[in-house]
Amino acid sequence: MPVCAWAANPAAGATPNAGSPPGGVYVGYYQEDPITNPEDPTMGSVYLNLPASDSSFSGSMYFTYVGCQSSNVGTIAGVKKAASLNASWSGTLDGTQQKGSVDGTYSAAKGAYSGTFTVAGGKQHIDIPSCISYFIAPKGTFELFAVGKNTPSNFSVSLSGNSVSWTPPGGAMMTLVFVLDPAIASSGQGNATMWQTLVMGPQGAADLSEARLVSGHPYVIAVGAADSKFRRLSFASKSFTAP
Repeated sequence: MPVCAWAANPAAGATPNAGSPPGGVYVGYYQEDPITNPEDPTMGSVYLNLPASDSSFSGSMYFTYVGCQSSNVGTIAGVKKAASLNASWSGTLDGTQQKGSVDGTYSAAKGAYSGTFTVAGGKQHIDIPSCISYFIAPKGTFELFAVGKNTPSNFSVSLSGNSVSWTPPGGAMMTLVFVLDPAIASSGQGNATMWQTLVMGPQGAADLSEARLVSGHPYVIAVGAADSKFRRLSFASKSFTAP
C-alpha cells in the first residue's frame, strides 16, 4: 500500500488471534475533513507495517507536497488487537509540532482498513512565504490496502520510464500519487514515503522524475482519486523496479 514478502514477524509475546487480519505493509491515503476544513481538504499518503497477530505496529503519514517545504512526517505508533487499530501520531509540520490519534478497523469484505485521525491542536493556518499557505484540518479519515490491491478491480496504474499513468475515474477532481520504499516500510525504521504529489482535475498521468528514484531499486507506486466531495473513487498500488 507482494505483501507476503514483507509480512512482519509477530513481536515476542504477541498473542495469536485466529480472527486477526493478515499482517504486512498496508498503503493508502488520508483525507482531511472537508466540513471542518473547507478551504483545502487535502489527500496524503499513509502506510502501516502491521503484525500478523495482536502486537504493536508503526507507520507514517506524509505531509510534504512541494519542493520548497521541509520533509513533514507524522510518525504513527500503536497496537493492533484483532481487527482494531489504536494508535497515536506525532511529528513536525513546517516547523510546528503536531500530534493526534489514529483509530481504525479491518473489513474482511473490502480487504481494507479504514478509520479516523485527529489533530490535537485543532485547525491551524500555516504560511510559508514564497512557498505554500494552507490549513491543517482538525480531523480526517483514512483507508489502507494491501500492496497490489485495486479498488475497484478494473482500476490500475501503468509505468513507463519516469511516467505513471491511469484512466481517471468519472468525476475525478483530485488524485494522489506517491512512491513508497517497501524495505523501509517493512523495517519499521524511518519514513518510507519517498515522494508524493496531487494531480488536479480529470488528468491521468504524473511525472516521477522529481522523486529521485534509484535505478534498480524496488518501490511501490500508489494512485488514489477523489471526487469534488472528497470521496474516494479509486485506489491502486503496484510494485516496480526503478529504471
